Amino acid sequence: MHQFGKSLLACGFLRLERLNDMARIYFVEDNVILLNNGLLWLKNEGYDAHGASSYEELTQLMTTQRPDLVLLDWNLPGKDGLFIANELRNTPETKNILIIFVTARNSINDKVSGLDKADAYIAKPFDYRELLATIRALLRRNNIYKVSSSKSTWLHFPQQRILRTPDGQELDITEKENMIIQLFVQHSGKIVSHKMISQVFNESPSLYDKNRTEALLSRLRSKLKTDNKNPIRSFRNQGYQLMTHIKIMNE
Repeated sequence: MHQFGKSLLACGFLRLERLNDMARIYFVEDNVILLNNGLLWLKNEGYDAHGASSYEELTQLMTTQRPDLVLLDWNLPGKDGLFIANELRNTPETKNILIIFVTARNSINDKVSGLDKADAYIAKPFDYRELLATIRALLRRNNIYKVSSSKSTWLHFPQQRILRTPDGQELDITEKENMIIQLFVQHSGKIVSHKMISQVFNESPSLYDKNRTEALLSRLRSKLKTDNKNPIRSFRNQGYQLMTHIKIMNE
């Protein structure tokens, strides 16, 4: 048995059964910002997501429960992603776990080597919509459909300036909230900069007030917040990113 399998079994990895109905995903990434951002997206999608920054941390996660899917960076400290993928595939207890490489290595040789062990390969920088679509496709292929019942889709009716909650409650929103929601949805998965916000508000850069925008977004967060999850994330000196699901209804 490979060393990875020995390490897992030594730590009690024989407890392999799923403990709940959510698809469990482990994201192995040593970039803290990318890791935290990815986990927010996965959790807001309804997945039981957990992070690790190295082979050793992944081994610790494996002692609690086997995941359905592993998102794997290649350039990790110590044992790299290709080593981990090889160990997962060659350990009987983990050989059927889905693997997606999410890496900055994008040469043809790297992709060929990665796909020899992984089920999919996504090069950085990537769009979270592409990553989530790939995850859903692989889970469907393996008949792993379930996500958290807390997954929420909000409906936005811009003409009526209404937000409809996942349970059907209708909330009135201001015109500026109306405009910024549409901006977020148009740039789903990306950071919306202060410049973009000033442009959609038709304000000159000299008149743009970051504090006023933060106050606006604070009120919008309160309306969108469910299950203690942050629906709008702030990035210092960069802007904001929508972390929940809103569908524009043009009727």
